[in-house]
Amino acid sequence: MRTVRAGLAAMVAALLVGACGSTTSPAVTIGVARSSLTASQLGTPSARPSTGGAIEPLDVHLLPQEWTTPLLDTATDGSEIIWSKGGDSEHGAPDLYAWAPGDSSPMLLYRGSDRLAQASPIAVHHGRYAFEEAFDHGPGDRGWRVWYMAAAGQKPLLVDSSAGDPQVVAENAPAAWLALTDDRLIWNAYHQGPSGPRFSLRSFEFKTGTTRNLLEADAGQTQYWFPNVDDAGRLVYSTIERSGTDPAAYTYAYHVYLAQVTAGPLRPEQLDKDGRATEPIVRGDSVIWKEIDGNVTTWGNLERFSLATRATDQILFDHQYAADYFTVGNRFVAAWLPDDTIFEVYDLQTDTNLLIEQHAPTSPKGVVRPVVGGDLLLFIRHDEFTHLQLCWTRLPPLSQN
Repeated sequence: MRTVRAGLAAMVAALLVGACGSTTSPAVTIGVARSSLTASQLGTPSARPSTGGAIEPLDVHLLPQEWTTPLLDTATDGSEIIWSKGGDSEHGAPDLYAWAPGDSSPMLLYRGSDRLAQASPIAVHHGRYAFEEAFDHGPGDRGWRVWYMAAAGQKPLLVDSSAGDPQVVAENAPAAWLALTDDRLIWNAYHQGPSGPRFSLRSFEFKTGTTRNLLEADAGQTQYWFPNVDDAGRLVYSTIERSGTDPAAYTYAYHVYLAQVTAGPLRPEQLDKDGRATEPIVRGDSVIWKEIDGNVTTWGNLERFSLATRATDQILFDHQYAADYFTVGNRFVAAWLPDDTIFEVYDLQTDTNLLIEQHAPTSPKGVVRPVVGGDLLLFIRHDEFTHLQLCWTRLPPLSQN
């Protein structure tokens, strides 16, 4: 079995090489700009049910590589596909594009003036957009910016940045994970406070144009990660919480919380019981999170918590022992899986798996960084000798039976 590392730094390094040579992550080489296979050469394998009963084969579509190369990050809300890409600098990916199925060509949403910056993470929701722009101009000039766009064609609004923070704080800030709704943008931030670095969950409210801290804490005690919020204002997020007074004996707990975003203070409710939960997503009656052992950006097991019954059950893939960087659509869960030669998604309605495509265990081909929004699934094919290939397909909708 071949594995591919799903860490954000590894993802950024690996996905950008489509225009500038090869990069090797553990046991796999991806994105080499020496040749470009045609769609017919790549083929469009049909999805087939693994254990989930009869489902019609899926049509897998390929976005032209000239639109997306070199590709960095992708996102979808089920209607629109967005991606960040570079092209005129070795490590930069500062431009953001959007395309909807049926359009003849993509639309440039944002051309970054900082050509060395990388636009990732990115988010789209009902014609609104947000992204983080991380930059590294060398020692003493590293940092990040968070941008919001109210609509395509509008000037992006800077809602947060590392400007004003000491360089050691700016360059060590984790990624700003973005949660975008019809009413607000929520993200995690890391800034210098009066007595040291502080973590916060921040919200930019569209109607008032104001930014406020929903939660804030000493970074040495509590860290805020992975906010996710729906249009009803239900917010879930994860924490890393430190206990103890002796630095040699500190212990850490990883918790998931639920809160309703209102004009007043949050009233968070802890959902997990074992202190090993992170990266939550709320959908309908369910909050899905990842169970980990000591690192929020590593492989883990997915669990589903029912808000109605308060019961928890596991989400199990047929061919994979763990998952990372997962997303949840109307019916399916997609995740970056340890064995990238087998790509399957989990059906929340039938509690079965749908196998999208499979390659030989020793094949250089594989699938990385899938994203599902609504019923639209994105994924990236790679092999040893081509650019990364961004693919999309429509998944079966929720059954009304």
